[in-house]
Amino acid sequence: MEKMIAGLLAIPGLKLYGISDPRRFEHRCATIVVRVEGFTPVELATKLGDRGFFTWDGNYYALNVTEQLGVESTGGFLRIGLVHYNTIEEVDRMLAALQEILRA
Repeated sequence: MEKMIAGLLAIPGLKLYGISDPRRFEHRCATIVVRVEGFTPVELATKLGDRGFFTWDGNYYALNVTEQLGVESTGGFLRIGLVHYNTIEEVDRMLAALQEILRA
């Protein structure tokens, strides 16, 4: 989780929701939700899926949360579950794919 979150936080225009301080990771789960300026969650999930990464878009039945955070009307979040990307190599590939999509 440390590698994934550090890599995500290094991406310009990306907003990570939830705990991002490694000293507090014991208080969060390995599900990460983000938004990236200029991209919709469904667009990113689709492009990552085309590259073999299984991410999700939407509100994940947390409608109140997405409404309160002001993201429901624009597609919710991109959800990345580390249960699927649990080696350093897999995290590196996921981050590289996301960065490639954002540069295109």
